[in-house]
Amino acid sequence: MNKLQTEQLLRNEGFTGKEILMLRRHAEKEGNPYCWLLSQLKIRFIISMVIILMSVAGLIYSFCYNNQQNTILSSIAFLFFFGILYVFIPLKPACKAYRFMKKHGRSL
Repeated sequence: MNKLQTEQLLRNEGFTGKEILMLRRHAEKEGNPYCWLLSQLKIRFIISMVIILMSVAGLIYSFCYNNQQNTILSSIAFLFFFGILYVFIPLKPACKAYRFMKKHGRSL
């Protein structure tokens, strides 16, 4: 599948023009195909979801078994940590890449 067909397929699956432009720039800059970039985004999404789920589990534990002061501190730490994840991992394109690779991963 060539680049134009892949970009059209990405557009049909919900990627915005800005996200496709970002992928194209990375592909040209690094010399990696779209398949590799999308698989890396998929891996980042899975890892970030595991980290977020572990953080939520810790927050729930804090709500159930700690005092109010520790619960407030845990909530602030969770929000700070989630903010860092949101800044460094593009969650929205990563989620789209996860769904795309789940549906079309074999055809690329």
